[in-house]
Amino acid sequence: MITFDHIGITAPSLAEGTAYFQSVTGLDMPKGGEHPLMSTHNHLTALGTDTFAEIIAINPDAPAIGRPRWFNLDNTTKPQVAWLLRTDDIEGCIAKAANIGVDLGRALSLERDHLKWRFTVRDDGAIPMDGAAPLLLQWDTEGPHPASGMIDLGLRLNSISIKTPQAEKLTQLLDTLGLTDKPEIIPSDETNVSVALQTADNRKVTLS
Repeated sequence: MITFDHIGITAPSLAEGTAYFQSVTGLDMPKGGEHPLMSTHNHLTALGTDTFAEIIAINPDAPAIGRPRWFNLDNTTKPQVAWLLRTDDIEGCIAKAANIGVDLGRALSLERDHLKWRFTVRDDGAIPMDGAAPLLLQWDTEGPHPASGMIDLGLRLNSISIKTPQAEKLTQLLDTLGLTDKPEIIPSDETNVSVALQTADNRKVTLS
């Protein structure tokens, strides 16, 4: 099984990330928590019962970790969108990607409160394909999806569009992983991930 899990908005700081999100949606994303393994912190909001959005940034009050952080955060200079898939076989997905020449990284184990999960992180911290490829995670906690316990601002995901110079390779990767509900993939000289959302008052907004 592999399917869409959530969107991530990476930012140089949580202040910049939340300001960007508010400027686009008119909403203030609630605070989330911290990730000691990566010295990062986030804000979270549900996009339904089994998907969510997060804003993630380096935690300036956390100690240095001696390795590149996930989401390419050490090189983030402005808010950008990443997309994440969940699977029940993260090690298998990593191996399948490697077989077609795509380095998704290693599955690192994380936990916070009652949640436990594994997450693909490359040794250089980069998101594969210059940010066009998905990051992968596997929830190792039984029970409802974590989104069911998050504050829901009424936002809903309509679609994901990805511009990339590696359109054919990205399509091959998603086919190899077995993703059936694919985002729109657009050949382009530049890489950009954008997500179309609808607000509770029926406004259509786009994060990119």
